[in-house]
Amino acid sequence: MLRVRLKWLFFPGMNLHARQRWRELPRWFGSDDRRRRRVLDAGCGNGMLSYQSWLRGNRVVAVSIKPEEVDGCRRLFNGFLGIPEDEMSFQVRNLYEIDELGLEFDEVICSEVLEHIRDDHRVCASFYRILKPGGVLHLCCPNADHPFNRGTVLDKEENGGHVRPGYTLKAYRELLEPLGFRIDMVKGLGGPIRQFFNSRMIALQRTGHHMAAGFLFAMGVWMAHFDPDEPKMPYSLYVYAVKAGDADRGVDDVR
Repeated sequence: MLRVRLKWLFFPGMNLHARQRWRELPRWFGSDDRRRRRVLDAGCGNGMLSYQSWLRGNRVVAVSIKPEEVDGCRRLFNGFLGIPEDEMSFQVRNLYEIDELGLEFDEVICSEVLEHIRDDHRVCASFYRILKPGGVLHLCCPNADHPFNRGTVLDKEENGGHVRPGYTLKAYRELLEPLGFRIDMVKGLGGPIRQFFNSRMIALQRTGHHMAAGFLFAMGVWMAHFDPDEPKMPYSLYVYAVKAGDADRGVDDVR
């Protein structure tokens, strides 16, 4: 239990890019006081975006291919925080098998996952099928044009690493629009200051220099406030994509 308490104390973790997604992406998540909307978190990681969606009154089904992630999320959210499993549930599931859930969703969240999946067309086609008309896909992946992402060593065997450096807006359109999605908004996340501290902090963690990494983390959290809101070369690209239908919902501040 102490380990879970410590995890919650530092939640959602030390990655500065993840902390920005935790803060920024939920502003575009939907909610409806008249009914409990159903949301899929496809590749939930530590569950941070599942939790943010739940806080907006949604019922969340979260899946991960990693049993250790699912176990950790169950201990934290269902156990420590006491969230009922019929409101936020976690399952071990491969995204290639997502249709087998047999459910329809109002929204699908897929953050920093699709770059790990070789057959991204197959997975996004499944997202389209399980979304209700007017449903929203919240998709966030590394920006393929960012120098750091361009230099990523790719995983040719789909064993957990990046199988592609990410996506550009053009690549998103080529992937999503033929399936029937309409991209209503794109937002760049992760500026140069955040990336400067994050990359060096991760390098220190990998070499066992955890105290130095903690110092950089504290500095990075403060310095990240000076990152531009619209970076010229963002680390990640988020798109708000709508499934065509009578009930579709747009976003006014389209960028």
